[in-house]
Amino acid sequence: MDALDVFYRVRHQWPEFEALMAKLRYVFASGSHCEALALVHSQRSYVMNHHGHRPPGREETGGMVGSVTTRAEALELCSRHQPELLITTDQLEDGDGLELVREAHQRWPGLPILLVMKTVSVPRLRLALRSGSQGVLTDALVLEGNVYAALQTLLAGGRYLDPNLSQLLEQNAMGWDPQLSGKQLQILQAVVHGLSDRQIAEALELPYDTVRYHLKQAYRELGTTNRSHAALLLVQQGLLAPPSPPRKAWNGAQFLDHSPG
Repeated sequence: MDALDVFYRVRHQWPEFEALMAKLRYVFASGSHCEALALVHSQRSYVMNHHGHRPPGREETGGMVGSVTTRAEALELCSRHQPELLITTDQLEDGDGLELVREAHQRWPGLPILLVMKTVSVPRLRLALRSGSQGVLTDALVLEGNVYAALQTLLAGGRYLDPNLSQLLEQNAMGWDPQLSGKQLQILQAVVHGLSDRQIAEALELPYDTVRYHLKQAYRELGTTNRSHAALLLVQQGLLAPPSPPRKAWNGAQFLDHSPG
């Protein structure tokens, strides 16, 4: 889906949507620079077209606090500006969108969070709902009015789940859903990126025995005794991010950014 096409069509087809967004203090996080820039341009155009200039006391992008591509940037903006809404995709340039949702919900329990999933798996969807997303949409349905309906529901204090995702959950009610803790997923994400148990302990500032304990508990839940097999299962189910490209060097802090919960 072309992000520029998405945002321009949303702006022209649903002016009430953009009017709502221009009034809100919100943070938008996406793994795509194109999407981030498109939303900034869309908001700037709306404000300038309706005011002819930058409104007194308002930024030229209306209520938008910022449009960013990493988990760290989104959390920093939320901390500094206390927005009324956080919108994030599940895939970010640096960090996992589900990890952003989890941490933002822990820090600011009253902050409405809308998650747009670009890749959908049942286990990852369930994890998103457990992480604190009050609204979850699929990327493919952004143009069908779901965003505006979801925002209205979230701002009224409700929860919104894309109807197609609700049907998917019902159809897979008995599907595989490993009950792993956030720490177990964090450790296994480091396994995906090639760290040894001792390197993981150092990166996450945990005792070595604690890392081993969490891995053994995860193996029991997944029905395996092999760390590589466990990590592969979770990557295949979309619960962990795949290995990073070889050109990118990883450090302990970056491993923290890529765990979904």
